[in-house]
Amino acid sequence: MTQKDTAVQAGDAAAQKKAPELVEVTLGKHHTHAGKELQSGAKIKVTARQREWLQGLEVVAKAEEK
Repeated sequence: MTQKDTAVQAGDAAAQKKAPELVEVTLGKHHTHAGKELQSGAKIKVTARQREWLQGLEVVAKAEEK
């Protein structure tokens, strides 16, 4: 394994660690997500911060049912 290969692998591992954890939410009303028009009942994956923002807009329920 070359030094370059090791650096690439280390970079990939760091990128994976930095990726935010996503949570699934169910929309309570019409919403556009990632450029797509979605209807109430659609499920999307968002970060915890996005979930809080959507809850503030009352787009998703404050307590998600599992």
